[in-house]
Amino acid sequence: MNKPTITLLFLALLFTSCGGQENRNQNVEILNIVWETINSRYFDSTFNGLDWKAEYEFYKPIVEKCETDDSLFHYLNQMLFKLNVSHLFALPPDAEDEIGSPQLFLDGTAGMDLRLIDGEAIIISVKENSVAFNSGIKPGYVLKTVNGKSIASFIEERKSEPIPPFNERNIRLLSTENIIRELYGTPGDTVSITYIDENDSEHNVSLQLENRSSEKVSFIPSLPPMYASFEKRVINDNIAYIRFDVFLPVLLDSVVNSISEFNRYPNLIIDIRGNPGGDFNTRRTIAEQFVSERTLFWRYQRRNDVNEVYLNPSPDPYLGEVVILIDELSSSSSEEFSGAMKAIGRATIIGQRTAGKVLTMEIVELPNGGLFVYPDQQTRTAKNEILEAVGIFPDIAVDRNKDDLLNGIDTQLETAVKYLTRR
Repeated sequence: MNKPTITLLFLALLFTSCGGQENRNQNVEILNIVWETINSRYFDSTFNGLDWKAEYEFYKPIVEKCETDDSLFHYLNQMLFKLNVSHLFALPPDAEDEIGSPQLFLDGTAGMDLRLIDGEAIIISVKENSVAFNSGIKPGYVLKTVNGKSIASFIEERKSEPIPPFNERNIRLLSTENIIRELYGTPGDTVSITYIDENDSEHNVSLQLENRSSEKVSFIPSLPPMYASFEKRVINDNIAYIRFDVFLPVLLDSVVNSISEFNRYPNLIIDIRGNPGGDFNTRRTIAEQFVSERTLFWRYQRRNDVNEVYLNPSPDPYLGEVVILIDELSSSSSEEFSGAMKAIGRATIIGQRTAGKVLTMEIVELPNGGLFVYPDQQTRTAKNEILEAVGIFPDIAVDRNKDDLLNGIDTQLETAVKYLTRR
């Protein structure tokens, strides 16, 4: 081997060594940020009995050796998940749209929604004139595969890599979100699905994703813009209906104005099925439309104290009967809102028990462009009920029904209407 070759080899080894050392330094810096944030700001100073200092000592040598973001964030999350709470995870760079439900961020859509019902992925709605609608897909159809993956594989994958809170409801929620994520993406992309129709016939179709009809809005600086939608209608002379899919300020005026508009109706249904959460001020302001006096609504357990949140009544509150519809994909702010409304006696809850992802979160940007999300407060209702991992128990438990969906019947909504016309 001649001298130039030796010199080049030496330089290559030197640069590799320097790069490796730089990588190790950044890994430890990120670990320090994550660990220290939890150590000083996490709402539970006992760390649920976990020796948090020992966890740092255990993971530091592992993190130092990580050569990729995938391995680094794998071990960071492995450490964090030992605390067994929601709203706590680390994301590598360019993975911001994995924070919430796929419908919040992704631009292309097939125009349909689904839920896991008795272990099957059932289409629950199809948007009129969407690519799914024009392909003949209807509510009640059973999705068997998406992009070559069986529905069972989505569920098994999530079971093998659980995320807190560790319960079956959260596994179903996350499995459903992963399936739905395959039905969203970049406009123009193609999604291949296999489904079973009402005659038990199997179909294989490719759906080209279309642009969303609504516009994105920016809300949280660390996250990309999000989509939000709202619907209102009158069901009959006695019942009005409001649906919104996220608690964001952009929808607040629409929701508040509609509640005021529907004040003359004795009954109101608020549909937050599939709503993954959102903003504190939005959920509080909506709740204030339903009380006539100052009312304790939440208690937030922080590291060193408890913050009590009161509702201040609006000038013309809605005082009629309220039903809130929830399902297994109603989480975070949806659980906080519905659980607190139930606790103060201002709403009857109909639908399915939720997963219990009920903490308030903060977002920290990491030096490599990743994000760290952690909970700084634990939500409790006015009755001092902890909702995290417990979820919301509906007053009337109702699952969706495949046969009803095939016949154009929304079982949960119909139950709400029957309940409100019981007298």
